[in-house]
Amino acid sequence: MKVLFLHEVTGTAQAGDVKEVAAGYARNYLFPKHLAVVADARTIEQVRRREEATRRRAEKPLEDAKEMAQRMRKLTVTIYAKAGEAGRLFGTVTNADVATQLKREAGIDVDKRKIEIEPPIRSLGPHEVVVELHQEITETLKIVVAAK
Repeated sequence: MKVLFLHEVTGTAQAGDVKEVAAGYARNYLFPKHLAVVADARTIEQVRRREEATRRRAEKPLEDAKEMAQRMRKLTVTIYAKAGEAGRLFGTVTNADVATQLKREAGIDVDKRKIEIEPPIRSLGPHEVVVELHQEITETLKIVVAAK
């Protein structure tokens, strides 16, 4: 009997797999626990459409992240901070400072936890920070720290 697995069954199949199983196994175990359904053409087509819709929904954020990465390549953000006479900052420039200024200057809203500043910025001048826009896309942002 061909069945479509709705959930993972350890040692047998993953969710979405169509496999041939014994009729008794399907009737006595898989169907009562709602782990699988009979795999007819209509059911397989429904699953295929659902997977296609999920894939399309996942592509939208990726495309948005690629577009944002293109904008960030051309962008230089200026952050103003208090500094001493030798050009050394009182404190550091944080990822929250970068996120706030990026939102102000370019209108790009990035979560501060997605901005990685390594090593910490403690001096005036140009620096680079890494921004994770998507799981697959990271971009380097140029920032300039200037004295207030």
